[in-house]
Formats: sequence, structure tokens, C-alpha cells
Amino acid sequence: MLGDMPSDVHQPTHLRLMRQVPLLARLNNADLNALAAAGQERTYAAGSVLFREGDPGDALHLVVHGRVRISMLSSDGGEVTVAFVEKGDCVGELALLDGGPRTATATATVSTRTFVVTRAEFVAWLSDRATAAAALLETLAGRLRRTDQALADLSFLDLEQRLAKALLSLSGGQRDAGAARALQVRTTQSELASMLSVSRESVNKQLNAFQREGWIALARGSVTVRDPRALAALV
Repeated sequence: MLGDMPSDVHQPTHLRLMRQVPLLARLNNADLNALAAAGQERTYAAGSVLFREGDPGDALHLVVHGRVRISMLSSDGGEVTVAFVEKGDCVGELALLDGGPRTATATATVSTRTFVVTRAEFVAWLSDRATAAAALLETLAGRLRRTDQALADLSFLDLEQRLAKALLSLSGGQRDAGAARALQVRTTQSELASMLSVSRESVNKQLNAFQREGWIALARGSVTVRDPRALAALV
């Protein structure tokens, strides 16, 4: 039975971050320490590939520091950005469960450090931990819901609405749409275009329209959301 967990201020960084992962958040100290003992840290330079679409699914990566771009190949051979994963997020849960091939490519966009647990170690650790198994199912259900929502957005929202929603999501403004404070998004226009499956020129045109309204400010490699409420009103 899980009890209240003591403060983890003095625990290593990866242990504190592991508690933020939905799969692991409810674990007691003994379970979390057992999983931590099974993993190891890896470092990736900017541009390095953690794994490629089609590779064997053999490990979970928890981002300790940095940023990872998740992308997939389209039917015409192009590359589409699916998401960005940052400190405290993890990638690789699906492959850990079935051992199947990776469904996407993970690339470090900046110098990145991850905490890695292999599938063999994870399955052994999970085999007699019902609470962790239930949490994993909740995580997968959440991802399926987000996938369904993304498909609905593609079908029913225009570019203006989808871009506004993407900026809010990337900046955290979706969780606090009533905020008046500025929120910065570290992304390029090419990355946004890839996420939305449109041309960079289309994204640039819409971003400039948002900037003229005073809702955002553009800079090299970033977008500052100045008025989250205005963007939220579009979607």
C-alpha cells in the first residue's frame, strides 16, 4: 500500500524527474529506487539520434536535461514532427511493452542527457508491480486521447486555429489560458510547419499576422506568446 512520500529534495536529479512521469508518479520509494538502480545515464550532442523509426524497441528514455524532437516519415518520404520532449518527459513506453519496432525517430535538438532503462530490466521490474502497470495503462490512454484530438484538429480546424493551439501547447499556455504574462516557445518556424504538416511559408505568414495583432513576438529560434488569452479565443 502506498503511503505519503518524503521530500526528495536531496535525491539525484533523475529520481526527482522520474516522479513527474505519470507512469511512475505514484510509486513508493522502494519501487522507484529499484527502477533507478536498473538504469543508466546517456549523453547526446545536438543533432544526435537517440533511436530511429523502425529500430528495435529496447529502452525507455527519461529526459534529464535538454530537448528531443519526435518525428515520423510520411507516405511521400517527408519527415513530420510529432512532438517535442523536454526535461521530465519520457519516450519509448510503447516499445518497452511489446518489443516492437520504434514508431518514430527521436533526435536531440540541443545537448541532451537521458536516463535509460532497457526493456529487459523494465519488464522484470514491472512484473510484480500492479500499481505501476495500472499507471502505464493510464499513460497510454492519455496518449491515445491526444492522438485522437490531433486527428480531429487536422480535420476540423484551419491553420490559424491549429497554429494558435500549437503555440499554447508548446508554451504551457493551454493550462493557463487566462494568464496575462508572456510565455516563450523555443522552436523554429520550420519545426512548427513540420508539426502542422504545412509549408514554412504558410506558418510564417500566419505568425506575422499574429505578431501584427500584438499576440506574439518573433525572434530567431523562438516565439514569445504575449497574449495567451487571444490565442485561446481562436480555439
